[in-house]
Amino acid sequence: MLIKREYHCLIAGLPDLFFNENKTTVHSSTFREELQHQLNPSDYKLVEYLFLPFDNQNLLNIYFELDKPFFHQGTFTKQEMEFQLSPENEEMKLPVYMTTFLSWMKGKESKDVDVGAENILTTLFYEYALDCSNSFLQQWFRFELNLKNLFTAFNCKQYNHDVEIHLLQVEGEDLVYSLLIDKKLKADYFEDLLPYHEELFKIAESNLELIEREKAIDKIKWEYLDENTFFHFFTIEKILAFTIKLLLIERWMKLDTQTGKQLLNKLIDELKTSYEFPAEFSLTK
Repeated sequence: MLIKREYHCLIAGLPDLFFNENKTTVHSSTFREELQHQLNPSDYKLVEYLFLPFDNQNLLNIYFELDKPFFHQGTFTKQEMEFQLSPENEEMKLPVYMTTFLSWMKGKESKDVDVGAENILTTLFYEYALDCSNSFLQQWFRFELNLKNLFTAFNCKQYNHDVEIHLLQVEGEDLVYSLLIDKKLKADYFEDLLPYHEELFKIAESNLELIEREKAIDKIKWEYLDENTFFHFFTIEKILAFTIKLLLIERWMKLDTQTGKQLLNKLIDELKTSYEFPAEFSLTK
């Protein structure tokens, strides 16, 4: 039986990242740099999976010359990504799914970004991520993939779009995909396939405004992370869940500051109740 590594000092010290008097909160990029120094290389590799979606957006932006802002949370700097995509590069160091995508693009007649190109890259990413060595992370990416497809299917129904064009068809993940392709959009079909299926269908079938829908979905994601790390105390799973929550908070800080602050306060409350730390860091003093 494989014995998991435990990071007692790192996890017990998480509150210090938030209650340091020299900064208001820790950012995901800073946290990732800290993890690179403190985690075993194989565990840090798992953390990197969570930041690859930013690299995906940066790859599309640079390859298709979209002139969009660069996401610095990615694992590659702008200079590194530009060089990797340049004709001068003779040694590809991008993840294998990215090189597969670039090979696919070479066969395209036009170099124009479209839904198909972005979906191909995202599909390849999920196939890559679902092959990772950590079962918690596999389950998280499966949950995230199914959420994306579920709400995409409802959007296609609402706006009369072709669902086959927009859904992500990931190899080995056929059960939820097949139901959505067949337009079986009833919660009962997903009882054994999708955690929180009843709550998710209520959101999908509601008339909530877009931002309120996003809040409700992320609330369920947060609950999912709590439930699936309840018995993980000092292992990499706790750190992975913390990182995902940090990325959720950063997203909401950009979309809606009030929601971002609420999530930050929730994370701080969780830290306060989970770990003991010096009184000088108390928020109530």
